[in-house]
Amino acid sequence: MRRIILVFLCQGICAVMFAQAVKDTIYFNNGSMVIGELKKVQLGVLTFDPDDANDITVQLRKIKMIQARTKIYRIETIQDKVIFGILAKDSINHVIDVIQFNDTVTISVEDISNLYPFDKSVLQRFSGNLGVGYSYTKSSQFGRLDFDGSLNYISKQEEIKLKFSGIYTITDSSFSRDREDINLKYNYYFSPTSFATAILAYQRNVELGLNRRYQEGVGVGNKFITTKNIYAWARGGLVINQELSVENVKSGNLTEFFSQLQFNLFRFTKPEINIDFSETVFFGITEKGRIRNDGELDINWEMIDDLNLSLGFYTNFDNQPPGKGSITFDYGLVFGVNYKF
Repeated sequence: MRRIILVFLCQGICAVMFAQAVKDTIYFNNGSMVIGELKKVQLGVLTFDPDDANDITVQLRKIKMIQARTKIYRIETIQDKVIFGILAKDSINHVIDVIQFNDTVTISVEDISNLYPFDKSVLQRFSGNLGVGYSYTKSSQFGRLDFDGSLNYISKQEEIKLKFSGIYTITDSSFSRDREDINLKYNYYFSPTSFATAILAYQRNVELGLNRRYQEGVGVGNKFITTKNIYAWARGGLVINQELSVENVKSGNLTEFFSQLQFNLFRFTKPEINIDFSETVFFGITEKGRIRNDGELDINWEMIDDLNLSLGFYTNFDNQPPGKGSITFDYGLVFGVNYKF
C-alpha cells in the first residue's frame, strides 16, 4: 500500500514539474521570474499572462531571458528579419535561442520589435482601437461629434489595416455628415521589408465640395525603418477614383499616381506616447495639373492600461475640388478618448 501511494505521489510530482516546465517563463534583470503565457511583443514591449494574475506589460530592456517552448512564434527584429520558432534560454544574458525545424538562430532580446504565436487562431491575430471625441474644424465655429478607429490583421506574409473616421454636426433640427473616411490597405510581403499593396477607400468632405469618392489602387512599398521606437513605410502606385460632387455631378473614372509616407513613433517611458503620422500626395493623370494631399497626425497618451487620451490633426488639399466654388484646403483638430484592444 505504501508503495502504491509512493508511486502516485511521484507521478503527481512529475506531472507538476512537467506542467511547470512547459510553461512560458520570463526572467528579469533583478533575478526574479514570472511563469505563465507569453502573449506578444509589440514594438519593444512584452505582454505576458502570469499564472493567477492579470496581464502585465514589460519593456524588453528589463528582461534578462525568455523561455517559451509550447508554441511556434513569428518574430520580427529591428534588423528587418522575420524568424519562426520556439524560444529557449541561452547561456548569455539578454540573448535567446530561436529553435527552428533544422536550425537555431540567436538574437538579442532587445532586438525583437514584434512577436506573436504563429499557431494562434485567426481572430487572435486582430488588434485595433476605437475612439470618440469632440472636434473643432475650420468649416464651423462650434463643436462636432467625431469617431475613429482601426482594425489590424497580420499573418506570415500578409498585413491588413482598416481605418475609419467620421465627423458629424448635430443640432436640435439637423444632422450633417461633414467628413467621412474609410481606408482598407492590404500588404503582401515578398521580403521582410518590401511588399505589394492594394487599396480600397471611401471619402466624403463637404467642405471641399465632395459628396463621395470611391477609390481603388495598387502599388508597391517598403518598410524602411524598423527600430524599437520608430516604424516607417513608403508606398507608391496608381489609384482610380469615382467622384460625386455636392451638386451630384459624377466624374467618371479618374486616374492618379500616389506617393505616401507613414511614420509610427513610440515612447515607452511614462507617460507612454504613440504618434502616427501619414502624408499622401496624389498627382492627376487623367486630370492634368490636379494635385491632392491627405495628411494626418494622431497622438495617443496612455492614461491607464489600454485607455488613451487622443489628439488628432488632419489636412485635405485639392487644387481642383469637385464642387463648384468650393475651397481648396480643409483642416481640423480632434480631441477624444481612445480604447485599444
